[in-house]
Amino acid sequence: MNLIDVLDNAVTVNGHLLEFPLSYDEIKAALGEARLEENNFIYDDLGLEFEGSPAFLSNLKKKKAFKDKDHIIISLTLYVTGNNIFSKDQKPAKNYEGGLTVLGQKIDQCKSYRSPGGYGYCPLIKNEGKEKVWLHVHTSIYTDDELPFYDGDRLLKDVCITYEPERPKSNENYNIVVPDEDCLVFDTFNFKLAVVNELMYNREVLKPYFDIYDYMAFKKANWNLETDKNVRAAVNFFKELPVPARLADLVTEINMDGSDDIYMQIAPEWDGSDGRFDFYKLTESELKQFKNLKKMQIFGNSNDVAKLKKMCAPLGIEVEPLVVIE
Repeated sequence: MNLIDVLDNAVTVNGHLLEFPLSYDEIKAALGEARLEENNFIYDDLGLEFEGSPAFLSNLKKKKAFKDKDHIIISLTLYVTGNNIFSKDQKPAKNYEGGLTVLGQKIDQCKSYRSPGGYGYCPLIKNEGKEKVWLHVHTSIYTDDELPFYDGDRLLKDVCITYEPERPKSNENYNIVVPDEDCLVFDTFNFKLAVVNELMYNREVLKPYFDIYDYMAFKKANWNLETDKNVRAAVNFFKELPVPARLADLVTEINMDGSDDIYMQIAPEWDGSDGRFDFYKLTESELKQFKNLKKMQIFGNSNDVAKLKKMCAPLGIEVEPLVVIE
């Protein structure tokens, strides 16, 4: 018999651990090929449907649960009754036949909250006084009657399992303090952003670790972060951020990419289609601060990058375009 167990950030399906958010490759490695209908991944023989969409990525970023653009799957539906109450044409060919547990217990044995509509069961993992903590993976039983959920160990109700992570609280202090030591001097802001991305997000040695959603909470602000435009407050933060000169030796390569964390903090929905973060000219004085820098892969076309390449060659720095546009 099939068995699905719901965990705090994952599910097990017949013994295979699947941690949310999921990519299709991870599911395929565990369960084999699925039938694909848009962003839904259907297992006809198991009666299961995994749902994902690029539209989910924005919410995952808000919750600090974003992995990468391939991990877009956040829900699992168990079609048990065959009634197709979800009104989806792409439901599996067979019904789910098997068990369902939450942390090893049947759902009706869990401490849970039943929604006023009579559907949602969100299992509690902590319930002390006013403090209630739910699993990050919510389990909703779809039913309009009071009949049992199980026949023995066999599930009798349709179920939707959804990843709803709670955003962890941040203790970062975003008040900028100039350190009592020498700091790097940048003449080119976009070059500074590339350096900060390497030190803050790749190597994690430059503090504070900037997250636009945490920064908004710190400032008690209400900015629109579902935008491809630059968030002015984020731009100003990075302009003012001092970078200790002692960190320069850690920068050996700069490999710019449209999905780099720093650009997602400045413009959360930016798709990389414009040149707002490009740079083709640098001053010799700012480059000489990075004696271990040997390679830069940057945005731009071959002709524009060639200008910077010529300037960097005497300093022993190789420069190549990220994407060659002829």
